[in-house]
Amino acid sequence: MTAILTKQAPAFGDEPASTPPSGIAGDNSRSPLLHLRAPEPDLSRASFGVILVVVIVAALIVRLHDLGDGLWYDEIDTLVHYVRQPLGYIVGTFDNKNQHVLYSVLAHWSTASFGDSAWALRLPAALLGVASIAALAWFGAIVTSRAEALAASALLALSYHHVWFSQNARGYTGLMLATLIASGMLVKMTSEATPKLRLAVAYAITMGLALYIHLTAALIVAGHGLWWLALIIARRERPIWPTAWLPFVGFALSAVFALVLYIPVLSKLLPTLLAPSVGGTTAEWRNPLWFVSETTQVLARGLPGGWLTFALAVAIAVGGLISYARRSPAITALVLLPAFVTGTTILVAEHNLWPRFFFFAAGFGALIVMRGIFVVARLLWPSRARELALAVATLVVLASASTVPRAWNPKQDYLAARNFVDRASRPGDAVVTVDMTEVPFIDMYGRPWLLAVNREQLASIEAAHARTFVLLTFPVRVAAISPDLWAYVQRNYIKAAEFRGTVTGGEIIVMTTR
Repeated sequence: MTAILTKQAPAFGDEPASTPPSGIAGDNSRSPLLHLRAPEPDLSRASFGVILVVVIVAALIVRLHDLGDGLWYDEIDTLVHYVRQPLGYIVGTFDNKNQHVLYSVLAHWSTASFGDSAWALRLPAALLGVASIAALAWFGAIVTSRAEALAASALLALSYHHVWFSQNARGYTGLMLATLIASGMLVKMTSEATPKLRLAVAYAITMGLALYIHLTAALIVAGHGLWWLALIIARRERPIWPTAWLPFVGFALSAVFALVLYIPVLSKLLPTLLAPSVGGTTAEWRNPLWFVSETTQVLARGLPGGWLTFALAVAIAVGGLISYARRSPAITALVLLPAFVTGTTILVAEHNLWPRFFFFAAGFGALIVMRGIFVVARLLWPSRARELALAVATLVVLASASTVPRAWNPKQDYLAARNFVDRASRPGDAVVTVDMTEVPFIDMYGRPWLLAVNREQLASIEAAHARTFVLLTFPVRVAAISPDLWAYVQRNYIKAAEFRGTVTGGEIIVMTTR
């Protein structure tokens, strides 16, 4: 490891290579911005393809299993307010940040084809998740060895976190897919001596659709733009068209494409984006320390061995990151900058720091971890490093697979809470929903229950009934948006039941009068 840390690193944009890239020797004015060393010939193209097919089939199986179990609030809100509406309404409505327009369109088509079910609602996320695993293998084969690329794809295919997001009816797996494809295209545009215009157009379509699925994709494009500017600045020769400036065409066209897609809602875009974050005054969700704590806890829960494994994974990832930085500072910057720009922008905007905003970078994380395993193997057994690394990588993937069944649990168990109240309540009782339990129980499940938005409403309902049940979730949010109501419930009610899910803090709590 000392050798890795002390050896002089190549300049930004360059990789150590004995010969210049083919076709550009002696012509510095036309040399590409990025000198990318050819990946190691460790696997044939045929072997790579066969193994990737096996990985993709396994990924599809674990994502389709229990796909319709336990919708959580954001999914229910999407289904009720967007997916079930006519297509014209979907593309013409942007009244909430929970509206991932392209995902709502895909889910609308899915439910129209396969029925109004949770399974059909989540199907696009599952398929996009599987596609992102193939995209990771493709991107990985560009920037590292095919063996590392396949190992990273297998890790992602059989990881708790990726399966969880693939069974989440939101746009995050689509965002990851687009990020991997666009990053690969950007590498090609900057490393080829004569890049083609079609690469810029393909980049624009990819990121334009990413922007249509989730507007945080703009921060990914910004990260790509900063990376490209750094390559331009680091270049000694005068950049010429099209070798250096083609990526800019991709950035500009992606913005134009996204604007065209958003034309029906342009007047609503800024007001919705500038509206206060969910939770209003919930300072806890904006605190970077909360974000770090929440992210590490979520990652540790999804790993076999919990915190011990997490600490070991971090150490291995550090080794992998150092190795990537030594081989190519430019590639390292490419995978890190979009996440850095996203985090910085969210902090400056004082938006809630949801870990899911960074899920798009999980594929890069898997590549870094696998590189770390190969680095450690070279240190421990230089003569048989590849065999040792592949054996360890296989064990890591199998260990990760053991965590997948946890992802099949309900994200939020509104259904169990509904059934409990149906059994426990009697004629003359009142059942009251609070905040994020209204849409699931009243709009989704059609229960004729009541809604209370403040302490006075709840007290009035309580006075008119023999017994009152109160249903709530995300107590941190309830305490933030209605502190008087929350204090009243804590003082005058007792917990009758609690139904946990895999969404942190999303337990469904049933309270009843003392």
